[in-house]
Amino acid sequence: MKILSLKIIFALLLLGFAVSAQERPGKVEFSDSNVLSGVISLTPGSQLKIQAGKEVRVLALERVVEMRFAPERSEMERAWRFKEAGQTAKEFFGDPYPVLYLATTVTLGDGEKISGHLYTTVLYVADGDNVRKVILLAKQRGKEGEKFESVLYPKVISFGDAAAKTEATIRLKLSGLPAKAQVVGITRGALVRLEAKAHGANGEFEMPSALGEKFFLAAKSGTKMTVGWPSSPDQKLVSLVQSALTNAEDFFDSRQVLGAIQDAANAEIYSLVLAMRKGQTHGTSDQTWRLEIYRWKQDDDGRVMLAGRDYFFRGTVGKNQPPPAVELSEKLWNLHPDGGVWSNDSQ
Repeated sequence: MKILSLKIIFALLLLGFAVSAQERPGKVEFSDSNVLSGVISLTPGSQLKIQAGKEVRVLALERVVEMRFAPERSEMERAWRFKEAGQTAKEFFGDPYPVLYLATTVTLGDGEKISGHLYTTVLYVADGDNVRKVILLAKQRGKEGEKFESVLYPKVISFGDAAAKTEATIRLKLSGLPAKAQVVGITRGALVRLEAKAHGANGEFEMPSALGEKFFLAAKSGTKMTVGWPSSPDQKLVSLVQSALTNAEDFFDSRQVLGAIQDAANAEIYSLVLAMRKGQTHGTSDQTWRLEIYRWKQDDDGRVMLAGRDYFFRGTVGKNQPPPAVELSEKLWNLHPDGGVWSNDSQ
């Protein structure tokens, strides 16, 4: 394992990346029984993400009791190349090397266990002035000629302090929404999309837990979408993001920035964007639209770089027809817990 120079961490700070507040004492036990102890933290601005079946869960480090990794399957592979350009025939070379595919089980503070495949994650383990980097990979590859037993991987990551409690679902009570409105949340940071389901009386919903992370919320009914967002946009930020979008070309040829907010602690900007494809695609004149959240990283010089995105809602409209109207809602922005239920009613 390589020691991560403190100079690299200082360089990250100079680039505007704040060190994560999620730092916890713990230890990493490797498959060869070696143990690395110290203060464990994530790469600044990142989060734990795990694919559990069809669902992607985002996890706050403070809510994790332990993480266990075990080989789900193993294979011996060899390097290869195509024999001829444009042909599918392959030729293999070199000695076989072992590959382990790891499954992850995460135990949370309330005892819930989540099993699946962890997205590539970088941890830092600090012991005094030494900071070591540990890369968590779902696929671990050994060297040519090695056996499966030679592949080194983190086996158990555990923490020395108590994990925060969490809930499996979030209950929402939202006044002012039309009947049968669709409600979707998007977590900050990892931008995981959470679909809420109607539960109980009109305006009551259950949504998969954001597991301690803050989240954006939006509702859609017919041709109208309502997004929890400050109603007075920061025009300076909006202009900055609108300019940056010219360097983030994609399928959509029209993107309107409806709002932008700054997360100074993590040197990030979040923008609300209504994207639309006005050009013809796949032989149809229908126009595709998406209401999205973009996450941007910002350096000390004010430059921004797209770091992630996900959508609330998407659909199509006929040629030259407008997409659903978007309304910014302070009430939906200022959600507050009321007896365990997140509500947009005034306190």
